[in-house]
Amino acid sequence: MARPAQSTRYIVALGILLISALAGCTQDQESVPVTAEAPALAQATRTPLPLPAEETPTYPQQVTQSALQAIRERGELRAGVLYNDPPFTSLADNGDLQGYEIDILRRIAELWNIDVTFVQVTRQTRIPMLESGEVDLLAGSIPHRRDLGAYLEFSDPIFRSGYGLLVRADSAIDGLEDLAARPVGFISDEANALLSEQAAVLGIGLDARPYTSLDEAELALAGDGDASIPPIIDALVARRETLMLLASAHRDLELLAAPLSPASSAFAFRRGDTPLRDALNLGLQQVAAEGKLSDAFQYNLYGYPADIFPIYPGQVKYTFETLPADITGRESALARIRRGEPLRIAGLDLSQEPALFDSQPIIDGYNRAVINEMARRWGSPVTELPDSTGQKAYEMLVSGQADVAVGLTRELTYLGDVAFSEPYYQIGLRVIHQNEVALFGIGDLEFKPSMAAPPLDISESLIRDNNVFPSIKTAETFEEAYRQLSLFTVWAVVGDEYALYLMGQADENLELIGQRYRPRNRVMAVPSTDADLLALVNYTLQDMALDGTIDRLRDQYFRPYVPEDEELAPLDSMQIWPGISTYLGVGGY
Repeated sequence: MARPAQSTRYIVALGILLISALAGCTQDQESVPVTAEAPALAQATRTPLPLPAEETPTYPQQVTQSALQAIRERGELRAGVLYNDPPFTSLADNGDLQGYEIDILRRIAELWNIDVTFVQVTRQTRIPMLESGEVDLLAGSIPHRRDLGAYLEFSDPIFRSGYGLLVRADSAIDGLEDLAARPVGFISDEANALLSEQAAVLGIGLDARPYTSLDEAELALAGDGDASIPPIIDALVARRETLMLLASAHRDLELLAAPLSPASSAFAFRRGDTPLRDALNLGLQQVAAEGKLSDAFQYNLYGYPADIFPIYPGQVKYTFETLPADITGRESALARIRRGEPLRIAGLDLSQEPALFDSQPIIDGYNRAVINEMARRWGSPVTELPDSTGQKAYEMLVSGQADVAVGLTRELTYLGDVAFSEPYYQIGLRVIHQNEVALFGIGDLEFKPSMAAPPLDISESLIRDNNVFPSIKTAETFEEAYRQLSLFTVWAVVGDEYALYLMGQADENLELIGQRYRPRNRVMAVPSTDADLLALVNYTLQDMALDGTIDRLRDQYFRPYVPEDEELAPLDSMQIWPGISTYLGVGGY
């Protein structure tokens, strides 16, 4: 078939992907050690059911000694990688390993001032080789799946994987709902099952057509380029990285932004090796901050812009050399839950007399509702620890006085002491001003007297970053900011959006600018070494997002304060890990 000009790199990558597809080696066919029957792969649901007792798998115990110490002693990181998994890990014609994850690990090893050795594994051997200590970690599109959590610990996600939809750029197709009764191609059985499942949810019929190779599917979607062989399907469903490869070779093909089945991949380590997890996450933060993660993505992922990788604010407390490598013997909070003891929750204020325009009672209400619903699903009582927000919440986690802290931000300062959950709400900054003053955005504060309110550092930097000649005062409290604004001492106040919503409700002469600035995800935190509790928290938050509970509670607690002409900002940053896990033994998980 006549093709557009293609680089040797593209042809090699396509060939290896084709071989992998024909061999059935997709990342979703991960091999799990057979200690007993492993849980079946399924989409996460609202109420996962436990297996009957006689069918409950036995899982390996968490490690008691981290690989981090061994890596330091030998001055070498041993990474188990696939040799045939482009664009993540693959063997080049000259015998060198290349790929997105190879580049990241090489840079992390440079930062750690150690060597990195890549050991060949297969999808069938990589978990056993990790458990035996032959390798320290696994790389190569490791899917973050719940059932694998019984065997593996995962780093922060490094690639947004899952299944996507490839269409012709001039087709005006925006999603699966536009393909009713139209021909759609697929290659794997899993893609076919996904199509059937989502078509049933949408209530549409699809003309789903199987293809045995990428070449065949590519020709069916794109034709041969000169109209002698016209396209015969309107869309192709396959893994995102495969579709990125095809789209990069065809200007007339477009990969839709919204995935059909979102997923993520990460580096993986032995279950419970939290020191190595924290070290790799710290390394990823450093690589991302210097721009090397984005460079590696674009170079290996066919020129596509990098997935958003959240960079934590704050100062690094630990380095590779100083990060604690001991796996402490502190009992997991899961044991407390199983004994019926209360789960101790920090991060709440619960003041009976909050300050004027203090948004913390709004946040407390939401956090209490989320925690109570989580505890209901676990069958656990809750003990709330008042006056425990911010820095105090971290201190209580580290000292063992609390099991979970709510409403925090991921910060570098605490990486190594605590572990962070998936985000479950956001708080941003807003601008409020006297309605007699014409302001249209944060960049309109040149020479105008303005006031930064809490969070002071972020509010002040927002003003300075968007104005060449700012005139800034600061206020420690929102009451003081409101007074200054009412007296026209300042023309505008920048600060926490919900505090400013309260100001706007209190005074009809004040006007909020519609733009929302610098939204920051809020997460829960647990002690760094409590890997099982972290998994339980994440699985429950994800299930609450899937069944609509998170959105319902956000609407209940936040919507009353948002101006009527504005929508409540969506929460779109939570990772959803597929599969139902029963290894935790709490509340069906």
